[in-house]
Amino acid sequence: MIIIKSLKYNFKCFFMVLLCFVLLFSLIGCDFSQNSTQDNETTQDMSKQKGVLKVNYIDVGQADSILIQSPNGYNMLIDAGETKDNAVIGYLNNCGIKKLNVIVATHPHEDHISEMASVIDKFDVGEFYMPKKEHTTKTFERMIDSLSKKNVTVKEAKAGSSINFDNNVKCEIVAPCGNNYKDLNNWSAVVKISYGNNKFIFMGDAEEVSEKEIINSGVDINADVLKVGHHGSHSSSSSVFLDKVAPKYAVISAAKQNDYGHPHKETIQALNDRGIKIFGTYDYGNIVAVSDGQNIEFNTGNKIEENTLDDKSKSDSNSKDSQEFIGNKNSKKFHLPDCSSLPSEKNRVLFNSKEEALKQGYLPCGSCNP
Repeated sequence: MIIIKSLKYNFKCFFMVLLCFVLLFSLIGCDFSQNSTQDNETTQDMSKQKGVLKVNYIDVGQADSILIQSPNGYNMLIDAGETKDNAVIGYLNNCGIKKLNVIVATHPHEDHISEMASVIDKFDVGEFYMPKKEHTTKTFERMIDSLSKKNVTVKEAKAGSSINFDNNVKCEIVAPCGNNYKDLNNWSAVVKISYGNNKFIFMGDAEEVSEKEIINSGVDINADVLKVGHHGSHSSSSSVFLDKVAPKYAVISAAKQNDYGHPHKETIQALNDRGIKIFGTYDYGNIVAVSDGQNIEFNTGNKIEENTLDDKSKSDSNSKDSQEFIGNKNSKKFHLPDCSSLPSEKNRVLFNSKEEALKQGYLPCGSCNP
């Protein structure tokens, strides 16, 4: 009798202990389930945040072309100028681009639209923006013909307009502000793109006239990255404009040892004086800026220390500007004193600096690259 009671008591205790363990594991299981759900939600939030904006400054020599890839997979092309080998189309193909949702032709100069007709012919195109300014070149006519054949929607690029690109990306046109310019460069469509806290401005070839109009319009032009106007020419990037934009980075699209001397010494100096980091396609090749909305990271085709470009530009400019140059009155080119293509004595004009020669309308010789 005592043994039976003892067994019953032990069984009851065992059952109670077992029940406690079941309840305990059940509670632990709920906690694990909740944590798993939270982890999934966190993962989903993180995946949303992984969307990045990629700005590709394509190395097209002494020309301009920029591909912008949005977080949601949309593509915008600003200009399609190139020097040879269908550089723009080749780059787009390498990126796996099938459709260009938006194209902006900043202005009708050859170095900005020379490959545009071919791009329109080859890719599916959504909307097309350009300033209301015609040109008489065959390149411009071919572009218009290609747009017409594909029935592409063409919209006027002018200050105050916005571009429907990506819901997460704000895209606005801040110039041209007027409708009467002597210089075609000032017709340039200037585009500002904002993604999160990061902002980019693309200047085309807009010069000081357009820069002043943009400032006077009162639009916010503060930006992290400035695509420098007119390939770094001293006709653009005025001091007041640079101070208003206050960029951390500047990108210059130009060919190495080009005939125009771009980027000019004055522009490099102005950027350096403000502590702006410079990336030039003439030294870096293709340049890609990647933004997560908070931070911007630069990847380049040629890995060069950022300060190398600044120092090199300074030393090159200083060494070349500290000597005499010989101009040719007929060709309007200027040369180094030891150039093999010097003009006859009667056609020579002397300049004390490279800056003096450029201001008088002379261009650098393509052989000696002064």
